[in-house]
Amino acid sequence: MAVNRFSIRAQAVQGSESPGPSETAGPPAVPEPRDSDHPDGAVGARADHIAAIIKTTYDSALGIPGEAAPADGFQTLARLSGHLAAMHRAVYPVASHRLGENQHLLKECRAQARETAWALRLLECRLAGESATAGHELDTVHARLGQRLDAYQSAERRLVAGVKEQLTAREGEQLALRYRAALGRAPTRPHPRGPQAGWPGRIAFRLHAFWDGVLDAIDSRPGAGHPE
Repeated sequence: MAVNRFSIRAQAVQGSESPGPSETAGPPAVPEPRDSDHPDGAVGARADHIAAIIKTTYDSALGIPGEAAPADGFQTLARLSGHLAAMHRAVYPVASHRLGENQHLLKECRAQARETAWALRLLECRLAGESATAGHELDTVHARLGQRLDAYQSAERRLVAGVKEQLTAREGEQLALRYRAALGRAPTRPHPRGPQAGWPGRIAFRLHAFWDGVLDAIDSRPGAGHPE
């Protein structure tokens, strides 16, 4: 199965930028005063680093335009599932504390993320040959995932743009590191039913990641490991 059969373009995320600092263990640390030594352009350039990391994640999942796409859909599942989980783990908690009156951006992004996770779940079941999904054509499943992912990426970009305005350069760098760390240990399968926020979300993140790793080894899923 060629991943480029999805009606998805990795270029869509090039403008995506992701939010500020902090960890899900509690409210983000009190932001440091903005450094007047850094002009606005410098702050923006440094905070954009997380956008580049997110773009790399999408490229890894969907295939870089102009190059051969990954040959196996399980890699797409792993990369996109990991990205959704890393956003919940590292980015959304920051957004909830930084967006102020624009909480609707976070609410929309969470809703679209869950819909995308359900679309990924359908693809996983179809690829695994579950009888309940035998009636779903693979092209139809791909198209549904493409539509859901397009809607999610649009919501993600708006969320990130709203949070970026509240970030210092150092906070942008910290968030980039936290997102990368979360992505490196994230679940490799979609879990749309599981909790995502607070202590339940943190516990579920670890348990799902551990168990997904066990199942990936048992199933010998090619390319399902974490991105480097």
